[in-house]
Amino acid sequence: MIAATIAPQFTQAAERRAARGQVRERLAEVEALRWEDESYLDFRKAVAALEAAAIIARVPRAAVRSYLKTAEAARQTSETYPEGPDGEPITLLADEELADRVQDELERVSQVLWHPMLGRLAQRSGLAGRAARRRIGN
Repeated sequence: MIAATIAPQFTQAAERRAARGQVRERLAEVEALRWEDESYLDFRKAVAALEAAAIIARVPRAAVRSYLKTAEAARQTSETYPEGPDGEPITLLADEELADRVQDELERVSQVLWHPMLGRLAQRSGLAGRAARRRIGN
């Protein structure tokens, strides 16, 4: 009786871990394609794949959406130069503040993937804090 109750829990936990792993792989794809010199169509496909994986893994929409907004902004402001320090073309993101925001949002999604319950709580408190700051006008 107990084994019949516990076995599905282990199976579901493994499936949830695998789904979160898929989200991490899709995040890596988006990160690789978020540069101006990469195909926009490939970037959009990677975004769609990330969103689909996040839905399956039950990652909070707000965390993924916030990351994708900053990744899109970073893509739009990245610049490609025909020759970098080693003579090869190079793509850079000159806005350090935006680069830091992208990394912060990526870290936030990663926290939700590693610790789903704690990540959801942190996400909720972060959203509540942002809403309060908007009401106050800060």
